Amino acid sequence: MRILIGSPVHQKPETLSLFLQALERLEAPDVLPDYLFVDDNDNPTSSQWLADFSNRLPGRVLPLLTGSQQVENRSDEHTHYWPPALVWKVADFKNRLIDYALQHNYDALFLVDSDLILHSRTLCKLVEAEKDIVSEIFWTRWQPEGPLLPQVWVSDEYNLFHREEGEVLSAEERAQRELHFIHQLHVPGLYEVGGLGACTLIRRRALEAGIHFGKIKNVSYWGEDRHFCIRAAAFGFPLFVDTHYPAMHLYREADRIKAEQLLFTLKYFTTSGVHTDHSEHLAYLDHSDTSTNSPAFNRSASSSPSKFSEPPVIPYDLRESAVFAKYTADSFAVPQTFSGPRQSELHTPPVSKPKLTLTMTVYNEADRKLIDVLRSHREYIDEAVIIDDGSQDDSGELCREILKGIPLRLIRNETASFTNELELRKQQWRETLASSPEWILNMDADEMFESRFAQGVHSLLAGTKADTICFRLFDMWTSTHYRDDDYWQAHQYYRPFLIRYKEGFSYKWKEQSLHCGRFPENVLDLPSEISNYRIQHWGWCTPAIRMAKFQRYQLLDPSARYGWKEQYESILDPNPRLTLWVDQDNINAEKETAPEYEAADDVNAMDVAEIASVQVINNSDLQIKIETKDLLYSKCKLCGSSDTAVFHSYERFTLMGCGSCGLVFRNDVDHIQPEDMIAKIYNAEWVAMRDSAATSTYGDHALFGLMLLDMFSTSKGKLLEIGSGTGEFIHAALQAGWDAVGIEPSIDSRAYAKYKYDVDLLPGYWGDEAEEDTQTEEAHEIQELNEEQEAEEDTDLSLDHKYEAVACWHVLEHIADPVTFLTDLREQLQPDGTLYITVPNKNSFTNEAYGVYSPLFTEEDHLYHYSEHTLALLLAKSGFRPVAMFTRQLPSGLDALLQAHPLYGELAFTEQMGLLAKLQGEKRGHELCCVARVI
Repeated sequence: MRILIGSPVHQKPETLSLFLQALERLEAPDVLPDYLFVDDNDNPTSSQWLADFSNRLPGRVLPLLTGSQQVENRSDEHTHYWPPALVWKVADFKNRLIDYALQHNYDALFLVDSDLILHSRTLCKLVEAEKDIVSEIFWTRWQPEGPLLPQVWVSDEYNLFHREEGEVLSAEERAQRELHFIHQLHVPGLYEVGGLGACTLIRRRALEAGIHFGKIKNVSYWGEDRHFCIRAAAFGFPLFVDTHYPAMHLYREADRIKAEQLLFTLKYFTTSGVHTDHSEHLAYLDHSDTSTNSPAFNRSASSSPSKFSEPPVIPYDLRESAVFAKYTADSFAVPQTFSGPRQSELHTPPVSKPKLTLTMTVYNEADRKLIDVLRSHREYIDEAVIIDDGSQDDSGELCREILKGIPLRLIRNETASFTNELELRKQQWRETLASSPEWILNMDADEMFESRFAQGVHSLLAGTKADTICFRLFDMWTSTHYRDDDYWQAHQYYRPFLIRYKEGFSYKWKEQSLHCGRFPENVLDLPSEISNYRIQHWGWCTPAIRMAKFQRYQLLDPSARYGWKEQYESILDPNPRLTLWVDQDNINAEKETAPEYEAADDVNAMDVAEIASVQVINNSDLQIKIETKDLLYSKCKLCGSSDTAVFHSYERFTLMGCGSCGLVFRNDVDHIQPEDMIAKIYNAEWVAMRDSAATSTYGDHALFGLMLLDMFSTSKGKLLEIGSGTGEFIHAALQAGWDAVGIEPSIDSRAYAKYKYDVDLLPGYWGDEAEEDTQTEEAHEIQELNEEQEAEEDTDLSLDHKYEAVACWHVLEHIADPVTFLTDLREQLQPDGTLYITVPNKNSFTNEAYGVYSPLFTEEDHLYHYSEHTLALLLAKSGFRPVAMFTRQLPSGLDALLQAHPLYGELAFTEQMGLLAKLQGEKRGHELCCVARVI
């Protein structure tokens, strides 16, 4: 079969180089393909790349077709702007390629854009489909914080849902069908679609029928691909997409960097004997140290050893697919990791962006923060409703100027009503409802979110099931510090700033003229949650403002009827206690604090707990217990912040959540002896459970670890594993040629490893001396089967030599002092050595589904619960930098998870598999995996 690969090229040299490398790797189904490029480059280096490619493949790269007059192409990190002239210029290039394929009797034309990285099996797979027109799928985040969307669609210009003729769909029905289509495309297969482009194989029968990319004059759709698809349908050619080997789309600079790493990794495989017995799986056996109470995590008590099975050899194309998946997933944006005990962190692709209405009152704000505040809000709002309450300056005009281009309802009160705040707030509420809002953001003219809110707010709104979202407000006393003392603790509480308007709900106001609240007081009766996005309040940031506020309160509330007299008096305190504001977008920022914060005696702990637990409001069985003030305000073990609150509380222990960095940890971690816990849990029964699943454990755990070693370690030298369990990984590493040694504190596990794999594991805990073992009866029985069982004696584990690799598979969550632990391990690594870590994923779908009852949360020996963000923070603090971070999830157990999750109760198999792929892409897998090196 003669195939012509054609591509119009107007590309940056660095991107074009990667595209050509991928093209050169393409496998051919029969005869080697020919290449024909339209050189439309305005950069001579790009043209030279095409010439070099031709020299490397003599006789297969046809003479270049030349481009035409340049048309402006404005592209940046946010969007790619294609004016109509450019669209039809590219359409002409593609038609020239069609003409060439017809004139020279090619059996098929493979049109591929020059910003794609193709899997080596792509062309073969498209040919095997035996369809006249078929594309390979790729996914793009068209907006930086938007959902990943395919380059194929169902109907019209870009509908991602099916609708029968005359059928009327509600927004919910449309969302469900769109989600079904997205999930379906994540499952490897061949699917009929209504539109496609950019990576398309067109067979000669379709070419001869006369399909092309020219404009259809009576169709106004944007894009030459849409006109091609309409013409194909008119000629009777159905359109198909293959999803076995998704391509990588280099839409932004970050994608290009990932593509470089991807191709480097694939090159390493090619040059290091990848077609030998290097097996690997990306599936994940649900981690064995999970709760026996969960329906998804049942343990077997069988103790009879099962016969060891050799792991299967995984074909190279699957290895390549795994690398594609890893680097594609690594380029996805990750939501903020901690927002209190919320359970709605799994965001589905929204059908349309929820409308966000800003509502505000202004009074003589022109010379304050109004300009900065409005500029920050205009990045994400869809409309604004503002009351100019009798301003004597040009505050109203500033609102019109700064919000130009955004729908604005500006209401002018000729007389200020600040003496009766309740009437002003009610007026603001009425005017806002007149705009038919979906979500209402109520902010004062001196309040603004931290910068990261702009990128995350629409994902927050699309993913939440709550109707009220609460945030913390920080009273900025200077341009760099907020006030943090006995009288000023607003940042310790979560208050409602953002609500979903519910028609039919009876909203009730707090009937008092001052401090009545910005919203009706019963908005917290609706399903609520908290968010870790922070608000800066600039209403106290200069001495002049503070004096004016002080005088206002003296006038309006002289007897402190509506407020707190001591707080009023403290406004003019010449030496308030201040804390440095730290931008959370920079995780390396150093936190400076004026005199260390100590919790005040009169902190309202119940108020904090009420807000902290709002997301489990519908769970009548859950009891959040408040024991002491110290429990609520335990300092974070990672960043040292006092901004902590109860995350989940159980009968035997309590988990705290840090509002600054997002770490979740046991409040009593400083008083725990992990060795005692581990000895109790990882006993003969646990070993029997591992033995009953030995084959799958070996394949899904040990071979996965070997795959990571193959990908990231440059040589097979000395390998140290901490917490070797029953020895599968050490055995696999030894078989693969590593000089491997493992440390395991459980005597039962060590005995099993010796019996099953003839692997000797060192006893003890890292950095300690092992105590003499007291052997269990079960361990004695196993020892009798081995005549040369090593005598268990005290062993010094302070090993002297350096290692090329150190592995900690599900160990870090059990370590009481993780910074010291990792710092010690850093000293054991060679300068170019690699650290491998897996931990349960705090942001997993497991935790999403089970909430407070998640087996990951209820395990007593899980002292810490890490997310991508907090694990990266811990590594940085310990002298490491992550070079890869991703998650894993196995299909097994997914049914039980779906049944436990109210949002995904009944999904078809293809939808479940699509959800599984989505979990991987959004880093919601059960296990968080990290590869790191010394800084």
